[in-house]
Amino acid sequence: MNPKIIIKRDRPWFRPILIVLITAAVAIAAWALYSYTRATTVSDFEETRVESQKLSLERRELMRELRDARTQAQELREQVVFLERSQEIDKQACQSVRGSLVKLQSEVSDLQEQVAFYRGIVSPGEARTGVRVYDFKVHPPETKGRLRYELVLIQSVRHDRRITGRVEIAIQGARENRTQTLSLGDLTAGSERNLLFSFKYFQEFSGEFELPEGFNPLRVTIAVVPEGSGQTRVEDVYDWSKIQGV
Repeated sequence: MNPKIIIKRDRPWFRPILIVLITAAVAIAAWALYSYTRATTVSDFEETRVESQKLSLERRELMRELRDARTQAQELREQVVFLERSQEIDKQACQSVRGSLVKLQSEVSDLQEQVAFYRGIVSPGEARTGVRVYDFKVHPPETKGRLRYELVLIQSVRHDRRITGRVEIAIQGARENRTQTLSLGDLTAGSERNLLFSFKYFQEFSGEFELPEGFNPLRVTIAVVPEGSGQTRVEDVYDWSKIQGV
């Protein structure tokens, strides 16, 4: 067997150059990757930073609007409390004024009644002379079945002497389909049976009486019978429904 002879070109510079080229290629590739990555990252970071700044501005604006809204809400709550309090004060004031007005109207009514009463006594132009009935009322029973009456007599114009006499009260009504007249004296007891008067200006009477069961009162006749010469009997007839007191 003949030996082979291999002849190789001697290029000692080839290997170092190859290594340098490979290293350079790797370095260039690494730089390119780094540049690309850096450029992409920087771009995303910049967008994120801008977005963050935008959100921060929006957050500050929203916080400012929130503070303004809270301040406005607090002012509105204070206004509501103030208006509610004012309304309550006005309501109480109205009730107080209304109560005072009712009281004053009642006092005025009482004073007008008193003026009318005394005017009926002293004024000759508005009242007939002599003794007469000023007022007569029958009130609902305070006890079972017993009515209460009030009678006021006055003497008009002449007050130079005391006038005396008696009062006769008769109640006309119906009972068992028949007309019936009852004397107040028969329906009362004790001193109330005889209504005697003696006064210069006025005199009041009051008492209780009880109507018989089934008696329906319709009218009341009050006769004032003064004593002495020249005095005349005075009679007044009142419808029962118009003399009811409270």
